Amino acid sequence: MIFPWQQKHWQRAMRLLEDDRLAHAVLLSGPESIGKLAFCLSFIQRLNCSTPTLDDYACGECKDCSLFIARTHPDIRMLNVNEDADQDKKSANKVEQIKVDDVREINQFMTLSQQQGGYKVVCLNYAETMNNNAANALLKTLEEPPKKSIILLITHRADALLPTIRSRCQTWKFHLPDEEKSVTWLNNQKKLDNWAALLKVAGNRPLLAQELEASGLGEDRAAYYQDLGHFLLGKSNIAKISSKHQDEHLERLVIWQQAWCADLVRCHYGDEPATLENPDIRRSLHSLVGRVDLHSLFRFMDKLIELRRFSSAPLNKRLFIEDMLIRCQEIFEQPVLSRK
Repeated sequence: MIFPWQQKHWQRAMRLLEDDRLAHAVLLSGPESIGKLAFCLSFIQRLNCSTPTLDDYACGECKDCSLFIARTHPDIRMLNVNEDADQDKKSANKVEQIKVDDVREINQFMTLSQQQGGYKVVCLNYAETMNNNAANALLKTLEEPPKKSIILLITHRADALLPTIRSRCQTWKFHLPDEEKSVTWLNNQKKLDNWAALLKVAGNRPLLAQELEASGLGEDRAAYYQDLGHFLLGKSNIAKISSKHQDEHLERLVIWQQAWCADLVRCHYGDEPATLENPDIRRSLHSLVGRVDLHSLFRFMDKLIELRRFSSAPLNKRLFIEDMLIRCQEIFEQPVLSRK
C-alpha cells in the first residue's frame, strides 16, 4: 500500500530501480505511524514482481507476488513484521529485539542463491532494536553484499543505530505528511467530523489517528479531559473519576496529562496558540489559564515525568490516578503570578 503522501518517495524509488542505482542497503527513517512499513512491503513486492503494472506497481497476480502475499517467498526474509502487517504501528507488530543469532541467520540466508531469479531481500523492521553484537554482525554483509541483493532497515530512531550501519545505507527520509492530505485520506477511510482534532492528538501521524479512532482511545481521551475539567471546577469527585478510568493504561493517562499541561503552558503565553496537542479542549484550557500558577505547573510537569517512569509498575491504579489528580489540583491553589 502506498499512501498519498508517499507518492514522491515511490517515484524516486522507481527511478533508482530503473536506472540501476538502487543501493544494496536502504534505511527508511522517519516518525512512527506514517506508513514506512507499508511502503517498504510494497517496494519489496515490486522488486520481485515479474509483470509490474504500467504505473510501476506490483501486479499482485504473478507467482512472485502470490508467494510474497502468502509470506512464503523463498528469497525474502523479514523480522518484526507480522504476517498481516501493513502499517508501521507497534500494535500491528510484535516487536522483538533483533539479536546476533537473528543476524547470523540473515547473513547465512544472503549467501544462498536466489530460487526465483529476482532480488534477495531482507527487511528489518524496528532496526533500532538491534543490540551491538547484532549490528556488528550485520556490518560484514553490508560491506560485502551479494549481487542482486538488498537489505531494508526501517526505523523511527535512526540515531539509535550505530554510525557504521547508517554510513553503509542509502537513507530514505520520510516526514510527517501534510495535514490536508492526511485529513482527506482519513475521511476517505471513514467520514468523521473530528479527524483534524484526532490528527493533532496523534502528532500529525494519520495512521495513529486512525488507530485512536478505531480503538476508542480518542473517546477515552476526550472523556478523561472532560472529567479532569469537571474535577478542577469542583463538579466531580476524585473517587468517581479514578473508578471510571482505572482500566486505562496508567502510562497513557500520564501522557494525556502531560499533553494537557503543555497545552496549558501554550495558552498561558498566547491567547490563540498556533499549535495545541489537544485543540478540541481549547475552550476548557482558556477557562483555566487565569487560575493556574505557572511555577507550580512546571513542578507538576516534572512530577509527571517521574510518575510516567513508575506507571508500568504493579501499583494500585486508583490511588495512582487520585495522586496525580490531587497534584494537578494543587497548581490551582497557589497565588497566581501575573501573566507574561
